Amino acid sequence: MKKISFYLFMIMFSASMFLVSCNGGSNNGNEGEDIDSSEVTVEINEFDLLVKYLEENGDFINTDAPAMIKSTDVNENGEKYHIIDIRGATDFANGHIKGSINIPMGKILDHVAANNPADFEKVVIVCYTGQSASFTTCALRLLGHNNVFAMKWGMCSWNKSVKPAKWTANGSNKYGEQLETTVNEMATAGDYPTLNTGKETGKEILEARVAELFTKKFADYRVKADDLFGNGASFYIVNYWPADLYAVGHVPGAIQYTPKKSFSTSAVLNTLPTNKTIVPYCFTGQHSAFVTAYLNILGYDVKSLLFGANSFMNGVMKDNEMKHIFSDKQIHDYPMETSEAPETTTEEEGGGC
Repeated sequence: MKKISFYLFMIMFSASMFLVSCNGGSNNGNEGEDIDSSEVTVEINEFDLLVKYLEENGDFINTDAPAMIKSTDVNENGEKYHIIDIRGATDFANGHIKGSINIPMGKILDHVAANNPADFEKVVIVCYTGQSASFTTCALRLLGHNNVFAMKWGMCSWNKSVKPAKWTANGSNKYGEQLETTVNEMATAGDYPTLNTGKETGKEILEARVAELFTKKFADYRVKADDLFGNGASFYIVNYWPADLYAVGHVPGAIQYTPKKSFSTSAVLNTLPTNKTIVPYCFTGQHSAFVTAYLNILGYDVKSLLFGANSFMNGVMKDNEMKHIFSDKQIHDYPMETSEAPETTTEEEGGGC
């Protein structure tokens, strides 16, 4: 019996010593002091939270982008759709799709907040050429509005009377003989951008970044072919085409990134530089406008090539029977309505492309 009592005593003694030791270790020698939880700082990596949120909620840029709708569909079903025309107020008054409303791009978030896209079968964003509409559509899609579409080719496709006929005027083979076929290597993988919205969840960070996106005009997010061929070394040029078409000919210095595959954290997103302006280009400037919106939201400095390859190698595209070439067959003669023109037009209202 005495032996059993001795063993129990030793077990209890050892346990008490263990607890004292652990308690002392947790206080780092300051017995009796509690850790103030308010002094514990948890560092938030906003980029990681944002991109994780986007990739886990549809990964739009690598799946459904570009979300576009043809003018033929809009003409046949327009009465079912909520059509938002982001062109200048005067141009809207001179001719627009029946039932459409005129909302400047900078006011689009206010409109969406008051008019839930989910209440409509489809929401169609319309501009002059489809490029600023694509940019806008991307931002709304990322916010979770999955029934929003950009009208392909813009109002230039709706009616031949739309002025100026921007697609017709900007189709060119100006640099068709200055293309290269060299395979240019991607930049070495590096750091991602640093974001500082002050928000703590992926959703909140996204909303803040989209709001920031619309504080500028689309004109701030685009460059022209002359800029690339005249000063290409200043940019990180992304050819957003399949590899076989990249081999046909591309802007000198351009690096090929595969559409719907490249811009994820599990692919080569980290090869995009954070210290240089990135210029993605596609065939028309519409798909690249989606990419431009997405990457700017992630914190990169990105500008879309206006009118895409149509603006500098239209003839080469035709010779190689490439798709997405603007021509007269894209121009329809659908009816338009007119309205009273505004007395004054602000610079903001005159934006879009």
